[in-house]
Amino acid sequence: MRRLGITVGIGALLVLVTGCSTVSTESDQVSLHYDAGAFSSTTYQECVTENNRTWDGPGEKYFTYPAGQRTFDFSGNDDAEVPPYTVVSKDNQELSVSGGLTFHLDTSCEPDGGMLREFHEEIGLKFQPILDDDGRYTDNWLELLRFYIGQPLNKALTTEAQKYDWLALYNDPQTRASFESAINASLGNSVKATTGGKAYFLDFNLTLQKPTPRQELVDGLAAVQVAITERQAVIEQNATVDEKLKQIRKLVAVLGPYGYVLYDAMQRCLVSETAKGCPTFLPVPEGGNINVPGPAPAPAAT
Repeated sequence: MRRLGITVGIGALLVLVTGCSTVSTESDQVSLHYDAGAFSSTTYQECVTENNRTWDGPGEKYFTYPAGQRTFDFSGNDDAEVPPYTVVSKDNQELSVSGGLTFHLDTSCEPDGGMLREFHEEIGLKFQPILDDDGRYTDNWLELLRFYIGQPLNKALTTEAQKYDWLALYNDPQTRASFESAINASLGNSVKATTGGKAYFLDFNLTLQKPTPRQELVDGLAAVQVAITERQAVIEQNATVDEKLKQIRKLVAVLGPYGYVLYDAMQRCLVSETAKGCPTFLPVPEGGNINVPGPAPAPAAT
C-alpha cells in the first residue's frame, strides 16, 4: 500500500509538472497572463515584462506582444509588409510611393494591464496567435498591421498627394518634404480613427522615397529636357553670331567692304599658316589705288 501511494504521488507530480504553463519573454516582448484553468473563468492576472520567465499551473494562458520600435515596410522588397502604394496627384497622374514607417505598440504594464490589456481584449484576441512556437511573428500579426496601420497610411498618402502636381512630387525636394511632414503630422489621428479613438499605436515616423510616376511621364520629361537644352544651345549660338556681326559691321565701317575681306583673310593667316584662303598676293579692289614706292633717288654728284 505504501509503495502504491508513492507511485500515485509521483504520477500526480508528473501530471502537475507536465501540465504547467510557462512564458519566457525576450528583450523586445511583453506578455499578458490570464488564468484559464479548467474550473475557473478566464481572468487577467498580470503583465510579464521584458526578459522574464514565469511558470504557472495547468491551463494558464499567455499572450505575447512586441515591445519597442516596430517597422512597417512598403518598399516593395521581398520581406516588406506590403508593396508600394499607388496615389493620384492633383493633375490626375498616378505615382508609386514607397518607404518605411516606424512606430510603437503601447505596452505599458500598469497593475491592471494598462493599454496593452485593453488592446489585447479589444483587438489582439482576433489575431491570435501573434507568435508561432519558434517565437516568430505570424501572418496574423501581419494582417493586424495591414488593417490598423496600412489602411490609414494608404488613406493619408492618397489624400495628401491630391494637393500637389505630379511633377512637383517627383522633381521638387521641398514639395516632397512637405508631403512627408503633413502625413507624419496626421497619421496618428488616422490610426486612432481605425482603433476606435484609442492610442494603441504611438510614435509614428514616416520616411518616404522619391515618388515614381508612370514610365511614359518620365520619358516625356526627359524629351522635354532635351528640347530645352537644344533650344538653349541655339539661343547661345545665335547670340554668338549676333555679336560677331556687330564686330564685322564696325570693321566694315572703318575698312570698307573690300578692306574687311582682306583684313579677315590676313587674320586667318596670322592664326595659322596652313589656314585655307591665305592670299599669295594682295588684291586691289576695282577703282582702288595702290602706291608702289620707287627706288630712292641717287645722291647728287658733287
